[in-house]
Amino acid sequence: MPKASASDGVQLYFEEAGRGTPIVFVHEFGGNHWSWEPQMNFFSRRHRCVTYAARGFPPSDVPDSVDAYSQAIAADDIIAVMDAAGIETAHL
Repeated sequence: MPKASASDGVQLYFEEAGRGTPIVFVHEFGGNHWSWEPQMNFFSRRHRCVTYAARGFPPSDVPDSVDAYSQAIAADDIIAVMDAAGIETAHL
C-alpha cells in the first residue's frame, strides 16, 4: 500500500494507474479516493493517474487535532503525494 508522508508526519494513502502526462485527482469532503474510480479507469489509458485518500479519510491517517486540517495543509498534502509518486508537475 503506497503512502506519502506529509510535512507533519501524517501518512497519505495513494493509488496510481497508467502512463503519460500526470493527472492528480483530489477529492473533497463529500467523497473519498474511490470517487474518482471511473475517471481513473478512463484517463489511465493515456495518462498517469494518481488519486489519494485525504487526511482524515482512511486508509490515510486520521489526525485527532482540528489544527491538523486546513486548506493550506490540504494543498501541502497534494505536494507530498506528488513527491512520493515522483511527479514534478501535473494536472489537478
